[in-house]
Amino acid sequence: MNEIEAYREFNSILNSLNPYSMDLTLDRIKAFCLKIGNPQDGFKSILVGGTNGKGSVCQYLTDCFVSSGYVCGTYTSPHLILPNERIRINNRPVDFSTLLEYAKFIQGINFEGLTYFEFLTVLAFLVFRDFGVDMAVLEVGMGGEFDATNVVDPILSVLTSISLDHEEHLGKTIEEIALTKSKIIKRLGVVSRNDDIVVDVIKRDVKVPVYIVDNGYLKKAQDLSVKNAVNMDNIAVTLLAIDVLNEEYGFGLRYDAIKKSFWPGRFQVLKVNDKTVVLDGAHNVAGMINLKNLLKKIGIFNNGSALVFSSLTTKRWKEGLRQIMDGFECICPVGIKYRLGVYPYEIEDFLRCENFNGEISVFESVNEALNQLLASEFKNVVIAGSLYLVGEALACHLIE
Repeated sequence: MNEIEAYREFNSILNSLNPYSMDLTLDRIKAFCLKIGNPQDGFKSILVGGTNGKGSVCQYLTDCFVSSGYVCGTYTSPHLILPNERIRINNRPVDFSTLLEYAKFIQGINFEGLTYFEFLTVLAFLVFRDFGVDMAVLEVGMGGEFDATNVVDPILSVLTSISLDHEEHLGKTIEEIALTKSKIIKRLGVVSRNDDIVVDVIKRDVKVPVYIVDNGYLKKAQDLSVKNAVNMDNIAVTLLAIDVLNEEYGFGLRYDAIKKSFWPGRFQVLKVNDKTVVLDGAHNVAGMINLKNLLKKIGIFNNGSALVFSSLTTKRWKEGLRQIMDGFECICPVGIKYRLGVYPYEIEDFLRCENFNGEISVFESVNEALNQLLASEFKNVVIAGSLYLVGEALACHLIE
């Protein structure tokens, strides 16, 4: 079987799973892991949670381990184009033929009814155990306490910035969300700079040593001069994590590896003909505020720019769009293939109700929008609002 055939069969198995039959306990995945020998106990792990910046921190940590000669497994979500992006060893996605073998094994005994995310999490555990990784860097999917990844016993847990998101599952207040996210900290914790209310919750409820980023680490992050830096807080918390890992476990990791890190779809800036195209997976209010600041920094905000926008119905997309819409002369609501995508004409109606002064052009797909915008007079094109949107933009190959 070739890789294309393996991909199709693997994807068919994944698409047969229910992505949203949530179990707000860990009972289901714990029972399944026990049945297959608890593969999550077969390797050392680092668990990375928070609201924004988790994927970037996972990539930074992965690059540090790989550059120091370790075999590092990385598990992140969602994928942008292909599902094997989620499960990587030394930065290389595991091939579909291998993933399919594991998927068939899991499918054959999946009497517990694992969800899409639980299924892939178990699959990653098996791959990392069987391939003998020295370290697995695991991104929390959502929340913390009852996320499928939280069945591991990590040697270190990292929390990035915490803000309101997934309130229907995690809690209505920032304190409730901080509390559930803090439940991934089991042995040692490293926490990014956050609002005092978040830090207070963590200090009060976590009973193991926790290190919190201070101004000294922010200065170190700035001095490191990372080429593709999107958020200094993400770099700072990674530097602190490196120091804790070296001091507590003697890994001998170095800061310099971060300078070459690249995490696609997160303020990814491309040149297409004479235009600047920016892709950013910002999908919540905090992410949109960060995107706005970055666009101002490179001179794109309020400077002949068009925005291609879509979102999921589960996100506070109206509040996020309010943060950035005034910086664009044209906004193009587009449809995305994901079933929870906001209908583009609903975005158009919202913009008109908000008295958006610029041009509004609705498209059925990001492909159609880019075809028109790349031939237009606009100097800059920004694609933001959802990682699913960014993935479709990269997949259409108009902006390579």
